[in-house]
Amino acid sequence: MSSHSLRYFMGIDGLLAIVFGLLVVILPIDTAAIAAAIIGVMMVASGLFKIVHAIKNTALTGWNRTGASLLGFIYILAGLIIFINMHIASVSLFMVVGLMVGIVWLFEGVIQLSVVSRLTDHQAWLTFSAVLHIVAGILLMASPLFGGALLWMWLGVSLIVLGVYRLLMFFRF
Repeated sequence: MSSHSLRYFMGIDGLLAIVFGLLVVILPIDTAAIAAAIIGVMMVASGLFKIVHAIKNTALTGWNRTGASLLGFIYILAGLIIFINMHIASVSLFMVVGLMVGIVWLFEGVIQLSVVSRLTDHQAWLTFSAVLHIVAGILLMASPLFGGALLWMWLGVSLIVLGVYRLLMFFRF
């Protein structure tokens, strides 16, 4: 890829990041509904694939075929439930994001605390980081809806900042 085409790619990437970031910040519920719809479509498609695979795969027999088909139907049902009420699906997306990030941060903090004594350098910073992760994880799990919405907004702001940076790189080079 030439430097000329790379430059234009950075410019287009920057513009898209700014547009998507602004959409997330200005219309958080609507963009979350779109994300939920994409997840719903993926679940329905995955469910259909699992059912077709279970039917056509001659290596599967009995309970394996039944289980794979049942799993496909569960995927399809979950995908369709998303489409029944997009508002609830988008709020649920915020909650799932909040809970998942909270759990990850909690575990990350605990793991950092467990290894801090083995390190010789930067123990104070690692301990501070670990405690911060644990507290943030607990707060996110205590209020996953608020935390997920806050993380969603953070995503939008991050996209805007990244887009501006990419545009600056586009005009600079």
